[in-house]
Amino acid sequence: MIRENISKGLFRNLPLFILFAVVVIACEQEQTSHDEIVKADLLVIIDSLGSPCGEVLEYQRNDELGYTIHCKSGDEYRISVDPQGRVGMEQRN
Repeated sequence: MIRENISKGLFRNLPLFILFAVVVIACEQEQTSHDEIVKADLLVIIDSLGSPCGEVLEYQRNDELGYTIHCKSGDEYRISVDPQGRVGMEQRN
């Protein structure tokens, strides 16, 4: 009797557990996609300003309009937007 109650309780919550697992996996995949989009956008900015990067390995958001970027080439850049909307870049190495 006790064994039957335990197994019924476990299986009763199984659909809820599966739903939770699917939501967690979907959120993780969305976060990865966003990260890749930001890296690609930062790479376009660096390339358009005439500096080599190759690939953005990692980035850090400094404030609302500023990033520090570490490139595959070994270079580090700081990209920011001034109050007039102009994009500026500074090599940090």
